[in-house]
Amino acid sequence: MPNESSTSVRVSWPDLTLPELVARLEQAARALAEELPLRRLVLFGSWVQGRATAASDVDVLVIYADPPRADAFAVAWRVLTAAGLPRVEPHVYTESQAAQLAPTLAAMTRPAIVVYPPPSDRPSPGADQPVE
Repeated sequence: MPNESSTSVRVSWPDLTLPELVARLEQAARALAEELPLRRLVLFGSWVQGRATAASDVDVLVIYADPPRADAFAVAWRVLTAAGLPRVEPHVYTESQAAQLAPTLAAMTRPAIVVYPPPSDRPSPGADQPVE
């Protein structure tokens, strides 16, 4: 049997590492907070699960303060792509929309990396704050 390698299957890896991606998201979150009343930015999906490939999109949950804005998705997409995020897929909701979809969003973002607010700006868990 000949000893040949196949060229029909190629495995390629993302150009970024997870820490590099998170750093870009942190930069994007600061810029996005200047354009939207940003409440939360969360990375989820294959990147957090350790299954990202070169073809993977970057799933990002964006939650901003009410009221709804017609341009919110466009603003989020523009800012996230400007930060150099490859194939970004923003999922953009107001706080009230996110509250209505809470069980779905919780399942969708498990596991996740909360990028915004940064840890230093998050409230300490207390009687009225659930531990995440």
